[in-house]
Amino acid sequence: MKSDGLRIALLASNRFWRGANTVFAVVARGLADRGHTTTALVAYESVAGGFRAHDVAVRTPPVGHTSLKGGRALRRELRDLAADVVLVGGARDIRLAAFASLGRSLAVVYCISTPRPPRDLRTRLAFRRVAFTVFLTEQLAQSGLAEAPFMRRAGHRVIPNGVDCDLFHPNEDAGQAFRRRRQLGDGPVLLGVGALEIEKRWDLLLESLALLAPPVPPLLLCGTGALDSALRGQAQRLALDVRFVGQLDPPELAAAYNAATCDEVFSLALLEALACGRPVLAASGGGTPELLGNAGVLAPPENPVVFAGLLRELLGDAPRRASLAVAARQRAVERYSVARMIRDYEEMLEDLV
Repeated sequence: MKSDGLRIALLASNRFWRGANTVFAVVARGLADRGHTTTALVAYESVAGGFRAHDVAVRTPPVGHTSLKGGRALRRELRDLAADVVLVGGARDIRLAAFASLGRSLAVVYCISTPRPPRDLRTRLAFRRVAFTVFLTEQLAQSGLAEAPFMRRAGHRVIPNGVDCDLFHPNEDAGQAFRRRRQLGDGPVLLGVGALEIEKRWDLLLESLALLAPPVPPLLLCGTGALDSALRGQAQRLALDVRFVGQLDPPELAAAYNAATCDEVFSLALLEALACGRPVLAASGGGTPELLGNAGVLAPPENPVVFAGLLRELLGDAPRRASLAVAARQRAVERYSVARMIRDYEEMLEDLV
């Protein structure tokens, strides 16, 4: 490693703040604390604010679209930063970074956070510039490399997300205070955390809730995204009490987990729920079974009827929820610490560069 540390850029061209951005921000802050220089390159101010909240340096070049203008702007930024490596998290980011890295000794690292890899022709061609891929689980690595064999030309490693188990921890007082602020009462409350995007399949969760006998517990959806309006309309048609609370800051999100009776979450949010000692019901798929282990309940993917039945059973079984809560906290502390994630990223980047 260079004596003054690595110079690392993190590219995020998406419009809304997502769990993957939170991971990038935590990685950037952690690597900076270990002597490396980290800078987030983002397209939109809504995302830039999230990185600043994590005390990460931010620049905002016009990289919101795959275009020659965006590629040139990114190339200038990376040259100005003298970046050794750029971490990317989406198909557009791969394409932009591929152009920006032409003729330079710049390592492009793809941190895939989706269940399925991109396979369109432009991204496959751009992937020739990717030096390394980080998968979240072994299961996702196996399925991704099988579905997209072109990814095998790059090196790869599994690095699960990490969660701050000091911030996200069981806290009944915080949960009760959250309930009072949101006027949730003392009954069951469901919590969904994740971007309001199509791959999260919130529409299926709403269909599942509509199958429950009344009274159906209120559902809090924490996140933003393109499907906000569509999901509001679906909730109204199904006569469900769905409360769209938007993006919560980390302390308030931890309180929301502690206020919930049961969580439906994805990837990083799943680990946060585990760390808060919450009973989790999640649809199987991607790397969820590997992350969750025996510390939660898995439902078949895209099956609202079975999901509703499992949710009904879990809501009616307090001893089982208590048992899952203990197993959840233990699993998060033992397997998914932030310190472990930062160490793994630093080792990978130092070996690569």
